[in-house]
Amino acid sequence: MLAQGLSPRGAALGKLILLFLALTVCAASVQAAPQRAGTLQASIAACDSGDRAACTEAGMLLSDVDNAAYDPFLSLRFLQQACAANQAATCGRLALIFYAGEGDVERDLPSAGNFAIRACAAQDRDGCEVAEAVFAEPGSPQFDAEKALRYRRVNCTYGNRRSCIDLARILYTMDDRLPAEQIALNACVPGDPASEEVCAFGNRLQSLRRKAEAEREAAIRAARGAQAREQTAFDRYMAERDYDGALYYALYHMRSKAHAETAILSASRAGALSSIFPDHFYVLEYWFPSGPVAQIAASGIARTRRADDCGIWNCTNTPGASSARWRAAGGGKASSSYRSSSPSFTPSPGPSSTDIAKQTRDKYRSYNCTGSRRLPDSHPVCQ
Repeated sequence: MLAQGLSPRGAALGKLILLFLALTVCAASVQAAPQRAGTLQASIAACDSGDRAACTEAGMLLSDVDNAAYDPFLSLRFLQQACAANQAATCGRLALIFYAGEGDVERDLPSAGNFAIRACAAQDRDGCEVAEAVFAEPGSPQFDAEKALRYRRVNCTYGNRRSCIDLARILYTMDDRLPAEQIALNACVPGDPASEEVCAFGNRLQSLRRKAEAEREAAIRAARGAQAREQTAFDRYMAERDYDGALYYALYHMRSKAHAETAILSASRAGALSSIFPDHFYVLEYWFPSGPVAQIAASGIARTRRADDCGIWNCTNTPGASSARWRAAGGGKASSSYRSSSPSFTPSPGPSSTDIAKQTRDKYRSYNCTGSRRLPDSHPVCQ
């Protein structure tokens, strides 16, 4: 191509130029190996004289797979001297060699981990990646989930896409979904085939989050609507001065202490306590252990209480209940032939009906507020 369109003399000259260039390139490549060898020998000599920078150069040359003098085993001596002198790159190279087990060097994960930690602390990328690989390797004695997660974060920050993908998935399985989504989307490069996996994962998490947020907002709006409807119904009872209806609605539909208190206090101020159903006072006594509502409830109960009245509690186990049932069934006094052989015996008094009612309330509260059927702390029963 160079000789096309030239005179015979020009064409011959062009061929000579091409031949000269080819010989020059060949000569340069032949001379490069001796030069590198000379540089290596000079670096080794300088390292032996105490030059740690020369140790770095010698170790890196010997551990370079593209170098004709590649010898990972020999490189260890120089790399270790340089690493001890805080040359981070040599610590990272040592971590790589021990992790991979190159040449005559056997795989040594403890050594790889130690050198990797030191290198990564000095912000060496190779060291950080080896640290993640060592501590994340399943079945290895060096496996440490906490350290693996830490170095994944570091490598993801440095831009390692694989580390970002793994970190996002781990955080997702730990139910830390928003950070997982953010990490995945930050690592996503739209249009890059290598980002396809992390982009798909981040977009899926984002879609799920937005759907959940929309559903939660809809539920909040529905709850607010229900509360508004309940409040409207309660206000209608109060406007009609139907205090008993308002109290019933507050107790059994709204389950609201505040609304129950409003209804009963309004009834008291209006002189309409006689319109309140008697059983409501017992519920108020249970919901309000003290305060003005408790006083109103106590007065209402005292006004309507019967001699055998146990309120809303079970009366069958109160003292004397079994004898009363026996007499009601037609029984009389016990036979004189059945008498105690110890007339001086005095039975210990049993608990009063008030004590039994209190124990029943306490057990009910304990079961519903601390047991397997736990109610919210805000529930009136648990107050």
